[in-house]
Amino acid sequence: MKTEVQIVQDRMRQLVKESCNKIEEISEHHNSFHKALLKFYFGCVDVIIDYDSSQIILWSSKPKSLESFRLYDINEAVSTKISYTNLEETLKGCLENGEVQVRFYKSLLFHYNNVNQPIANPPISA
Repeated sequence: MKTEVQIVQDRMRQLVKESCNKIEEISEHHNSFHKALLKFYFGCVDVIIDYDSSQIILWSSKPKSLESFRLYDINEAVSTKISYTNLEETLKGCLENGEVQVRFYKSLLFHYNNVNQPIANPPISA
């Protein structure tokens, strides 16, 4: 019998697979999912994914020293380029174990897994 963590990991891998299914026709919905996962994994401020050139650009606001630390100061942001050959495998490689990670993955699954499905019986307002 699978544990909750294993179920969440399996569902995240499935969502990554589905989101990378048609890489030449990435929707804004899937692009947003990819960015959220990468931002969380790398702890960065912004992510740009260039699907055509197979590159990920990460913007990080890592402080140069403890005295100069300012949260999300874009003037001191550092960019890093990462090249990939298979986006699906790259994103699956960003999946980690841990309590914080599982909570975040649950929120991603809630938001991105069934967001396009209509609610069967919407609640009636009083």
